[in-house]
Amino acid sequence: MKKVFLTLALMLTTMVASAQWYVGGGIGFGKSELADVETTQFTFTPEAGYTIDENWTVGAALGVDWTKDAYTQFSVNPYVRYTFFKAGNFSFFADGVVELGSVKPDEGDSSFTWGIGVKPGIGYSFTEHFSIAGHLGWLGHRDFDDAGEATAITLNSSNLSFSLYYSF
Repeated sequence: MKKVFLTLALMLTTMVASAQWYVGGGIGFGKSELADVETTQFTFTPEAGYTIDENWTVGAALGVDWTKDAYTQFSVNPYVRYTFFKAGNFSFFADGVVELGSVKPDEGDSSFTWGIGVKPGIGYSFTEHFSIAGHLGWLGHRDFDDAGEATAITLNSSNLSFSLYYSF
């Protein structure tokens, strides 16, 4: 029994010692005025994940999106990242994402939202521990409960996001 326990402990220690965990996320703030309607928006997306090998990563982002006088949205977004090309400190990847969320309008009932899709991205490693990643676009399907659904391919700046990571 001692040998089995010692072997399992050694295997676990080896896995943890070679692990590449990371934490990070993004924060956003926006203010706009269109047709005499002023909008203020705040977004906070903490994120954590684990690098399995040179090409594969798994992680999850939590999201809080608040728009003044409109709605608050909470989401959990697990993902699998495949890095398909590296050049120096740059990497190009695609995230397979599942989006699960709840939207609460300032007036009315909450609704459940979900989506599944792919988000292309580019990353840059500043050091062994610090990196940044940017996503541009979305290819997939989203369902907004009572408000409808959307299947889309988008590659525009309204889907641009950046995250800063610390790996340990």
